[in-house]
Amino acid sequence: MQIFTRWLSRVATLSLAVVFLVPGVQAQDEVLQYGGGDRDVEPLRVVVDTSFTAELVDNIAGSFVEVEAVVDGEESPLAYSLDEDDRERIESADLVVYQGLGLMPEFIQAAEAREKTDRVVLTDRIPDFRLIETEDGVNPHTYHDPSLLQYSVDHLTIRLKERLETVAGEIEGNRLRINIELQSLMRETEGLMEDVPRSERVLVTDNDVFAYFAKAYHFELLDVTDEDQSEKAIELIERNETPNVFTVAGAGEEAIEEWLEAKRGSAIPESVGMAPELTGLWLGDSNLPTGTYIGLFRENVSEIILGLKPLPEAGSEAPAE
Repeated sequence: MQIFTRWLSRVATLSLAVVFLVPGVQAQDEVLQYGGGDRDVEPLRVVVDTSFTAELVDNIAGSFVEVEAVVDGEESPLAYSLDEDDRERIESADLVVYQGLGLMPEFIQAAEAREKTDRVVLTDRIPDFRLIETEDGVNPHTYHDPSLLQYSVDHLTIRLKERLETVAGEIEGNRLRINIELQSLMRETEGLMEDVPRSERVLVTDNDVFAYFAKAYHFELLDVTDEDQSEKAIELIERNETPNVFTVAGAGEEAIEEWLEAKRGSAIPESVGMAPELTGLWLGDSNLPTGTYIGLFRENVSEIILGLKPLPEAGSEAPAE
């Protein structure tokens, strides 16, 4: 219980840290002072690939855009196929914004039929050396790392200001605010991870959606659908007494559940369980904290920490420090 209490204390303290980032806040205020512009702006109709992109566009441009996501709600973009309505929306939009990195190939192909001035690839400005390479190409979830998302924020801001010149100051102010929030989120997460020893930072799963998280926070991510990684997962679970493995909503096709059922009680202890599901392919309900990137990121961090360091059951003693 002491670990959990300290963890909650860190969240409260670090979440407030953004208030005291005086230089950044002053810079934002200065931008907003000249950012009024002409408020009578015809909203830009923006069609995007996923709810992550939709939230980012809306967060930067607010009421100056009308955003439509092709893949919305709890639907995976990984195997999504465009219909004729999707293609018509992409063709007729004022601006098309999408992640790139091979996510939703049909969307990318349809978007690339538009002029370059009418489309924005969010990951275009991320340095190649920061991307996660796999045998099948670049991991498409790489840019969900908050340090890389800032490249996308900056790139998208520039393009939106070109299309919405009269409110460019306000859009720039939003960029500053979002990047301050992302920097605060990074520090907050690094602080929380201090309670998880490096040797215990193991994510055993059946996909690579959270490879960006593993890279950023020094976790070993092991996909049990790979035979070598499956063997290493068994070894590390035994060595570290890892309490839970992880699944990701919309990914893995339940391979981790089948693996756990086959290995538990023989190759790994019977006590190994399944942590609450992580979410990395869509945002939650817009009325909930998980309806934003930052809220969802925090939720996933919480589930990962509690999955690796579960709270003691009622009536039992907290683990020794």
